Amino acid sequence: MHAHERRLGLLLVAGGCLPFAAGALVGEDGAVLPPCPFRSVTGLPCPLCGATRAFALATRGDDRMWQFNAAWVLVAAAAVLTGALVLAASARGRAPLTAARGALAAHLATPARVTACIALALLVPWAYALAQAGTIAP
Repeated sequence: MHAHERRLGLLLVAGGCLPFAAGALVGEDGAVLPPCPFRSVTGLPCPLCGATRAFALATRGDDRMWQFNAAWVLVAAAAVLTGALVLAASARGRAPLTAARGALAAHLATPARVTACIALALLVPWAYALAQAGTIAP
């Protein structure tokens, strides 16, 4: 088993499960956090606004989660699924995340591409939150 792959898979599974666990612990309204400082200053939702309520509703199987920032629910579910697939491949002696070495890996993991992926991972849920708040979509 590839130890590095196993650690990455476990990190993805744990990181993806954590918000679902938190959502199960909070009330259905998700009101456990102080008001969002970004929203208080700008009047706009931040990239995470509504995620707590979306996870709280998702863990209860309530489709009202789509009224909040449910994009984060999809991101977390994708992390869990990816982690599980990596763990399964690692148990079979494969290393899907770190197998591409050399020039190809260096080409794919440039700082600009990594930054673009992180930005996209934040911008998509933020656009969803802005649309839900009616600030970019009527």
